Amino acid sequence: MIQRIQSIYLLLGALAMGGMPFLSALWSGPAAQQFGWFALVVSSLAGLTAAGALGTIFLYRNRKRQRAGAAGLQVLAALVTVLVFVAHYTAGALDLRASGGEIALGRAALLALPIVAYGLFLLARRAIQSDIELVQSMDRLR
Repeated sequence: MIQRIQSIYLLLGALAMGGMPFLSALWSGPAAQQFGWFALVVSSLAGLTAAGALGTIFLYRNRKRQRAGAAGLQVLAALVTVLVFVAHYTAGALDLRASGGEIALGRAALLALPIVAYGLFLLARRAIQSDIELVQSMDRLR
């Protein structure tokens, strides 16, 4: 259901991961110039994670499957994070300064979005777990 807090967390995580392929730093950044596979793999994994998050929202009737889905989304978000950081580290572009000395906001967003999505998926999994515990405690009272 949409009014549950974990649905909001999953939706925000889907927006964070779904926005990654639209960043120009993904397609024209130093990591994309050095590694031909980088942009395609990261955008595919980010899209898969966003689609999975949207699908997980509608598993609200089966909380245990929803919790497992949120845990899988955390793994995918961690994988995207590792790929982005390792590719930028290897390309020597982990610093956030552009050539002119100003901060490269696109690169900063590319590095931050998977971390934000991971945190949101973690919060969703914790909220789902608290729902499971609440239902179990209500069942004990009956």
